[in-house]
Amino acid sequence: MKTILKFLVAASLLISGSASALLPFDDTGDLYVSMWNDDVVRVFDDYGNLVDELTAPGLSGPRGMAFNPANNDMWLAGEFSNEIYIFNKHGKYTWKFSHPEFNEPLSVTFRMTQGIRAKNQEVYISNSNENNIMVFDQKGNHLRTFTNPYASDPNCSAFFPDGTHYNTNRLGIRDSNGDIDGVVGRVDKYSADDNFVTSFTTPGILSLMAVARDPNGPGDADDTLWATSGGGDRGIYEFDQDGNLLTTILPADLPDFGVPGASMVPQGISFDDQGNFTVISWFGGVFQFDGNGTLLNSFDPGGPGSRSSARGLVQPTGEDRNDD
Repeated sequence: MKTILKFLVAASLLISGSASALLPFDDTGDLYVSMWNDDVVRVFDDYGNLVDELTAPGLSGPRGMAFNPANNDMWLAGEFSNEIYIFNKHGKYTWKFSHPEFNEPLSVTFRMTQGIRAKNQEVYISNSNENNIMVFDQKGNHLRTFTNPYASDPNCSAFFPDGTHYNTNRLGIRDSNGDIDGVVGRVDKYSADDNFVTSFTTPGILSLMAVARDPNGPGDADDTLWATSGGGDRGIYEFDQDGNLLTTILPADLPDFGVPGASMVPQGISFDDQGNFTVISWFGGVFQFDGNGTLLNSFDPGGPGSRSSARGLVQPTGEDRNDD
């Protein structure tokens, strides 16, 4: 109760203090934020108001989540419970699944292959402590597992329209002896058929967390990639698809937008359908940016421990929608 009251006070100050409290969700649905310490997912409207709170029996360490384009279900990874939890479009917990090889799963990503119906799209799970990525169908059946020789704690995946995908590799890469090579945090690039292509990083990255495709607004003319670093310089980085650094946002670049003491420790990142993006901070703070990386606003999610975020879908697309 204290947490909710604290949040409502902060939210009311934002709304009364500035028109910028209206967050740039546009035609995208509510913002979902996983609260790792509290074992819940909090849901916020486009004013930063808390509108719902989701949990499930046995859920421990909620991390990455994604919305199923077939029916609007939300899939959530439980890091310590080693299970994937599914909530329907109304926020009701409906079912879950696990796998004997799960060892702290951290993220959920729907592949969205062109020409395949939404209900048949594959689901990618980053299985962090086994250093691999596991692929499932939407009934929870395991299809395959892949990795690369250098993977160490994969965290989050992002897909591009051609099927190329990227995964944040939090702990760097391993040498021929299996030891960390000293570069702590890389982005791994995979081809459309899940073959490892290359890795890239930039100075200042330590404990690389989330990755997301930036559609840059309607048209997707110049897709880029954004990644967050929870340690080191605690930066937010934009890369092109070949790993060239384009933009860096550091904590010192961010003024106080109503979240006193909420230093930026970047975790999850997610985009709305207009190219605006949200970054979640571990020590409290939901930071909203436009597509160029300009800070628009921030608010308090109700305490520390926020890890991941996702944008709700406005309308279910229907199980029989064809994605060609």
